[in-house]
Amino acid sequence: MTATDATPAPAVSLPIEAVRRAKPGDFTIALDERITDPAAFRVSFVILLDGDLVMSPEHLGVAYMAAVLRQVGFTCEIREVEHGSHHEAVEEIVGFGPDLVCFTLMSLNVPSCLEFSEAMRGRLPEVVIACGGPAGTFTGKDILRGNPYADLVAVGEGEPLILDLVQRLALGESVEDCPGIAYRRADGELRQNAPRPLVHDLDVLPYPARDQLRAHGNKLEYVRVSTSRGCVARCTFCSAPNLGNRVQAGKAWRGRSAESVVDEVEHLVREHHFRTLDFVDSTFEDPDGGRVGKKRVRAIAQGILDRGLDIFYNVCMRAENWDDTPEDHDLLDLMVRSGLEKVNVGIESGVAEELLLWDKRATVENNVTVIRMLREHGIYLAMGFIPFHPYATVETLVENAKFLRSHAGHNLRRLTERLEVYPGTTIETKMAADGLLGDNYRTSLDPYDYRFKDERVQKLAVHYASLYNNDDYHQRGVLTDQSAVFEFETFNVVVQTFVSRLYRRFHHVPEAMAELEEFKGFLHELRQRMGLANYAFFMDNLEGVLSGSLDAARQRRQVAEVEDRFRRSIDEIRTRQLRTGMRFHRLGLDVAEISSQLPVPQPGGAPRSYNGGAPTW
Repeated sequence: MTATDATPAPAVSLPIEAVRRAKPGDFTIALDERITDPAAFRVSFVILLDGDLVMSPEHLGVAYMAAVLRQVGFTCEIREVEHGSHHEAVEEIVGFGPDLVCFTLMSLNVPSCLEFSEAMRGRLPEVVIACGGPAGTFTGKDILRGNPYADLVAVGEGEPLILDLVQRLALGESVEDCPGIAYRRADGELRQNAPRPLVHDLDVLPYPARDQLRAHGNKLEYVRVSTSRGCVARCTFCSAPNLGNRVQAGKAWRGRSAESVVDEVEHLVREHHFRTLDFVDSTFEDPDGGRVGKKRVRAIAQGILDRGLDIFYNVCMRAENWDDTPEDHDLLDLMVRSGLEKVNVGIESGVAEELLLWDKRATVENNVTVIRMLREHGIYLAMGFIPFHPYATVETLVENAKFLRSHAGHNLRRLTERLEVYPGTTIETKMAADGLLGDNYRTSLDPYDYRFKDERVQKLAVHYASLYNNDDYHQRGVLTDQSAVFEFETFNVVVQTFVSRLYRRFHHVPEAMAELEEFKGFLHELRQRMGLANYAFFMDNLEGVLSGSLDAARQRRQVAEVEDRFRRSIDEIRTRQLRTGMRFHRLGLDVAEISSQLPVPQPGGAPRSYNGGAPTW
């Protein structure tokens, strides 16, 4: 994969000393003038698809680094490696002949990285092996201790570091004074250098390399766009850069200009013929969640409409930023008209005391308000929720179950979700001080290596974690198989976007809207039934575990019943969905118009007019 994407600015050739003397926060994409053949240096970015990464369509950190290196002429590949296929991938990388192999580490793929690095070192003894990503940023030396085959670990944002590192390696220079790395000296001593400052002007970055989009084509449900970096919240469980876990000097939040964002969206539509996007910002309406942030959001949404870009997109929001006011309803309406169809909100809890534990600014009332507002605008809510954690009590579990029953109980997994503990988070520090982290946590980074203060909650957590999916998920959160409970979550999102897209496209056709309202009524009733059944199942298991009356045979029977119930629900929804699509077809309406991809223009054919596909309101 070596194709390049459009870039905002060309690279330049400069003495490397000039680049390294740049002011803090500045970033110049420049090639050292002493490097005459950058294409001869080859970099392999390896994405280990463990855990939720399996379902992730694109990995923008890697894509941005590859784009920066390609802009100055280095040769890069981006390679996905599925769980269990390491041997084949190593041989393919050997064929590529890299000088540098880079891994992006999350807590879930640290064990896979160790296994892969060992195999890579055996086949390419001289290759430089580097690790980065969230896990690397917060546990640089620990990663090197646990992985003797890795040479260095990157800390923080990758673009300036990878460009500096690759040029040093290409010139045969030492990397020991390279800012932003932890490294292993020749004598085995581990050292960590001071981090680099954050990149302040994000508009200088090229568009991320879209290798994964090209590789997967129409199999991707959405592609990712980053409009900002950082977050002004302090959520104690979050390892994404925020005010509570800062590693690098610089502004806590940095945003691209609205024009730059819309330019990239248009590029994806016109060049890649793709129109379903996931804006991956921690909070789309930052930096303040108020006038300044929402002015930027409004400019992006209006820019999408002004250019006639017929797209669908998802964002993340914080509950406390949205009030039941005409101004906020007007902005949500504009966003929906520009393509917004799904929002991820970190609700986390329906218990006030737990929101304080997570250092959430939102109250329970804020959470209820944003859930209602999104529902009123037909926007799907993808909810973050953490009922099981070391400080939970039986009482908070029950209160959270009641909250979900009333607001979003059709997803059973929300009732049984466990906290994943990530390095660098405030909650990790608290748990370590309270003696709740496992002895091997710092080396394994196992996100479930902790104990609960209440032994009853510990027993319940183990029980619920074993109810669906296989041991890979129970023990490490690695998805190698999917039960119907998990499948329903993804399926439910797709069905909801089917509804919102049909409304957006055909709301001016009364007969179509009558069919859609019938389907929406069916969905609402079915989800309500599922919410009540999930609550009853949760409470029955809670009482059975605590009383000791839930034997193994009864548990197996219940799990089979849950699997069957969710499978039947999926089949029932799918049947009604197909029936609705057929009724639209009989009305002369083309349901294919709501697909994630656009038809690719054929050579010699008339160019497609995207303005003609703009939403009609």
